[in-house]
Amino acid sequence: MSIQDAPVSLRAAAMHGGDPRALLDSMPPRYSQLVKRWADLTPERPALICDGVTHTYGELWTATLAAIDLLRANGVGGGDRVLFLAENGLQVTPLLLAASELDVWAAPLNARMSQREVSVIRDFADCRTAVYCVGDSAAAVEHAALAGAETIEHPLLGRLAIGPQRPDAQPEPVQPDKALQTAVLVFTSGTTGEPKGVMLSHQALMYMGANMVALRGVRPDDCFYNSSPVSHAIGLGTVLMTAFWAGASAELVARFTPAHLAMALVEDRISSVTAVPTLFLRLLEHAEATGAAITSKRLRSIATAGAPLDLTLKARIEAALGVGMSQSYGLTECNPIARSPGPVDDNEVGAIQPGVEIRLVREDGKDAAADEIGEIWVKGPTRMLGYFRNPTATQAVMRDGGWLNTGDLALMDDHGKLRIIGRSKELIIRSGFNVYPVEVEGVLGLCPGVAAAAVVGRSVEGNEEVVAFVQALPGHALEVSDLTAWSEARLAPYKRPAEIIIVPDMPIGPTGKIMKIRLKERLAGATA
Repeated sequence: MSIQDAPVSLRAAAMHGGDPRALLDSMPPRYSQLVKRWADLTPERPALICDGVTHTYGELWTATLAAIDLLRANGVGGGDRVLFLAENGLQVTPLLLAASELDVWAAPLNARMSQREVSVIRDFADCRTAVYCVGDSAAAVEHAALAGAETIEHPLLGRLAIGPQRPDAQPEPVQPDKALQTAVLVFTSGTTGEPKGVMLSHQALMYMGANMVALRGVRPDDCFYNSSPVSHAIGLGTVLMTAFWAGASAELVARFTPAHLAMALVEDRISSVTAVPTLFLRLLEHAEATGAAITSKRLRSIATAGAPLDLTLKARIEAALGVGMSQSYGLTECNPIARSPGPVDDNEVGAIQPGVEIRLVREDGKDAAADEIGEIWVKGPTRMLGYFRNPTATQAVMRDGGWLNTGDLALMDDHGKLRIIGRSKELIIRSGFNVYPVEVEGVLGLCPGVAAAAVVGRSVEGNEEVVAFVQALPGHALEVSDLTAWSEARLAPYKRPAEIIIVPDMPIGPTGKIMKIRLKERLAGATA
């Protein structure tokens, strides 16, 4: 049987090539040791930059040792969960590295979360204690005060708030194998549902960075722009771990503004930006509205991850920045799955990465053929260990043979190129026909004057309707009638939006993704 005749699952295994065993074996037991390695070899090399302040690898490791002592003094040991509430800054990283050294399960949370969300997660994770990075975040100050945490001034770590303690918290077993020991609990809800604690191993985190370094030739003189919270997989795994594996640096950005990114580019501070498409969209809007320059002599890599990319937006970004765009595909529960080694010409997300296996499974449970839509099942070195203390949720996504059902729909061609179609949970069934929101969004995104489009389903009696939310480019006026005519000329009748709603802006979450659950809530409120 030729490779073209094989089902997608076999073709993916044959095409990704390379034995990742040597890479996995080269990893230290804990991800914190990546920083120690460079602190020993090149202590003066820049590691982290924030608001004009630089911490070298030597300084970062010294702060990590101080953070280890601080955690131990607060009764923290192996298998404990510790909540770290912060925004991107110089305080949180040594605390996370200290947790790694102590075999503590770090539970980093974005300080911009609500008090209810933080309290629910802290109680659910049964955290031994909490550390609030109040020196870097005004939002963390408010959370610390409400929690009754004690504020301290640390000579190396700055102003922190700690506590209260939970003496009855039960530690989890410590596993000597880096592939089995949980390093972080990443709490995620995606675009829908309640937060779940994704257990990611030390191996999973390190592979995210090691794979990127090998694939895209990351160098020690690279500097990454990191506006994705380090409480999420992109900020912590894709960016920080890549920098730490290569001995490169990262500029940490607490609250993204397009003006800040534009300045970082113009001043040649950064060489790489990996972000969701909406971040690049906001940069373009800023440049078009203000005339600000966004070109850079140092920039050599831009990439998207975490959300589908509109090809029109991609072309605009590449033209404005003068750099081709790479793409990636993964999710918190397993990242990366596919990455392109360099710029791509279309919206395919890259090749399946070494050590990663996928299946595309049809609704009848059989493997999809080439160019046939199927649900992505995956396994590999970055697959999560499960959802923390939530066997029901874990069983809902795990399949026999160690496969993780991502819930994403895709198709793969004979050359192994993977193209994401959408989320199975976002699938809209209109009069018995399947409508994939990403296709409708792509069509609307090509309409002149459109900056962004998001499509959701609306239940009606015995059916579903397609509803589109559309945001205009700065200085452009959109008319619903024009958008309707545009879609009628380019979409089958069952794919056309029953309603198009023009909005001044999209609801954006902390990772930069459009929060479709907020759009659905708006529809539900209007119906009520």
